[in-house]
Amino acid sequence: MDKYHHLEFSGRELEFLDLFKIAARYDCLYLLQFYCFDMYDHDRITALDIEEQAALARAARGDIYEEAVSKGYEPPAWTLFGGVHDRVC
Repeated sequence: MDKYHHLEFSGRELEFLDLFKIAARYDCLYLLQFYCFDMYDHDRITALDIEEQAALARAARGDIYEEAVSKGYEPPAWTLFGGVHDRVC
């Protein structure tokens, strides 16, 4: 049995977590910190509530995907036709 089975995430949480994972994997966390400071006058991303994290993800998404693609990230094929990553493609 999965010890994390009890965890469920909202769409807003998943939106942020997905972007955070890509930013971490492709060395773009500095962009999240930049946007956090720009929007909330601090760079403590984990201090944000769910709504603020979702707003941060929406604001930073384009720049993070652009930087991640330049470092080798390949968005899933379905995004070529529009979707979560449609600002990149």
